[in-house]
Amino acid sequence: MPASLRRGPLVDAICERLSRQYRSVPWLPPERALSARLGVSRSALREAVQRMEIQGLLEVKHGVGVRVVNKPQAPVGATLARELPDLTERLRQFAEVRLLVEPAIARAAAERAGPAERAALRAAHERLGTTLDEAVPADLEFHRLLAEVAGNRVLSLMLSSIAGLEAETRRITLEHVGLVEAAAQHDRIIEAIERGDGDGAHAAMLAHVRAAREAAPLPTPASTLAGTRATKASAARVP
Repeated sequence: MPASLRRGPLVDAICERLSRQYRSVPWLPPERALSARLGVSRSALREAVQRMEIQGLLEVKHGVGVRVVNKPQAPVGATLARELPDLTERLRQFAEVRLLVEPAIARAAAERAGPAERAALRAAHERLGTTLDEAVPADLEFHRLLAEVAGNRVLSLMLSSIAGLEAETRRITLEHVGLVEAAAQHDRIIEAIERGDGDGAHAAMLAHVRAAREAAPLPTPASTLAGTRATKASAARVP
């Protein structure tokens, strides 16, 4: 067994080596070859892979292989689904989080953004597009970039961890607010950031988040359940 795997718990060591050596490849080698390469048993390797899948770093595709991913939202999403199983309540609480956090992010971005960051935000904003399918990922990217420009890595990672829940809300809010109005609200945020106006950016983002919450009716538990049943029924019909 390699010396690097003799220190500390074996599974921890396997996880560390997998993270270090395979972070830039799309797939892990086949299990038999990988266990031989690491000098560990296949059972220990499976345990490490399972742990990293829970952490959102690997994705097991049965019959295909193990894909390398970066999904920090995976463990948080699973926890949220367990602790707050009702979608309506998850979305309501997420709207509260946005009110508390995103105006502060916009203020920090305005105070810290340089010319390159301002240009990147403007470019992300212009990708909003004219359809929901274009707008949802563009909107997520815009808000993710804002968190990065704010310069707080902890905050950026926290937001990345709830990206799945964000995607649930963005389509609902954009559909009801309207893409034209959403774009106008984004524009006011960017203009304040381009001026270096922290207070203005805070106010513009607060108005943006409030408008999204007020314009978008949250799905009722009954409609959510009906949608779930329809999805299951559709899946059951697939041969």
